[in-house]
Amino acid sequence: MKLAFVAAAVLFAATPASAHPFGPPSTARVSADGSRVAVSWHAAEDDWVALGRHVGAFDGASPDVTGAELLRRSPGVRDYLLGRIAVSQSGRKCAGDLAALGDVLADGARLTFDCPGPVVDVDITVTALTDLNDAYRTMLRADTPASPDQALFTAAAPMQHITFNASGGGVRRSVLTLAAGTGAVLLLGLVLLVALRRRRA
Repeated sequence: MKLAFVAAAVLFAATPASAHPFGPPSTARVSADGSRVAVSWHAAEDDWVALGRHVGAFDGASPDVTGAELLRRSPGVRDYLLGRIAVSQSGRKCAGDLAALGDVLADGARLTFDCPGPVVDVDITVTALTDLNDAYRTMLRADTPASPDQALFTAAAPMQHITFNASGGGVRRSVLTLAAGTGAVLLLGLVLLVALRRRRA
């Protein structure tokens, strides 16, 4: 795993907090299924280091434990992410959960939010890292059809309103599919009826 950064963690623990907000933005990949919204948040290695330093994940770090393991074990990291990535529906906060952290560079932090009803219109808030430096930003990308399917979270604009077409359009698509199928059957029946009458004539 690339994220074997104990030395960096120890260095950060001994120096003032540092952040690297001017590289590529972190990303939040978002999808909706029924009443659940899934968010996969990815950040660069040095940003994970800055986050871990911010919440004290590296306090007492030793050469025998990787920085990734310290992040995975830290309750501060869990609380931080659940406190700074949120989803709400009609003004009601959706209950969030964070999957166990593993290879954070490859997998990111995977969060799920269970909303009161089927997901169509929701407000997504991402403020991760902007409390370290307000130049940080996160790019949202929708993995299921949504409008907008891309958006940018910044310190000045931490919340975005998203309309998911997949969840809201499931019933409409089913109705359209059923209507199309019914129409095809009726058309076939009409063709057979005309052919039968011609034969009788």
